[in-house]
Amino acid sequence: MIGAFFPESEFTIVIGNPLVVSSVTYEHVLGHILWGAVIGLGTLSIRYIILGGSFAIFLDSDHLLQFLDIELVSRMSHSIPFAVIVSIVFFVILRGKDIRICAVAFGAVLSHIAFDIFLADVALNSDTEFPLFSPFTFETISFQGLDWLGVQIIGVSVVAITSYFYKRKEIRLKNNLTKT
Repeated sequence: MIGAFFPESEFTIVIGNPLVVSSVTYEHVLGHILWGAVIGLGTLSIRYIILGGSFAIFLDSDHLLQFLDIELVSRMSHSIPFAVIVSIVFFVILRGKDIRICAVAFGAVLSHIAFDIFLADVALNSDTEFPLFSPFTFETISFQGLDWLGVQIIGVSVVAITSYFYKRKEIRLKNNLTKT
């Protein structure tokens, strides 16, 4: 939708039918789910492991817009601001009751990026680029080799640290209730 604000700019293109221009394979889909599930491991809860895998593959739903043959900013959902926005949306919807879902959503975007880097390196033996800070800047940043591992570790760390503090707060609240 943001691409509509930049019509006929150097950053928007008509990408084309995703069944033709995108290489969707079972390995691609299952890889995103697996990498996202690893993000959920930071919570040590099966619920968040499943959510992590689901969120990571849902990020590719932006390919559905390609069927409309409209100008888009390619890979705009593969950005840090998008991850922050998704986290904020979950925070608002859940009224701040479960910050772990917000962290898993943020981490799932990072895991999706990590798997795309991994896939480009292993399958294509090339680097891949993302507009990592769009819509603030549409300049792309190139990743290659083991860069995917660093991105994945950051995602798992965000989820694990958030989960740790959430559990700590939960235990403290439980202890306060039993004292009264």
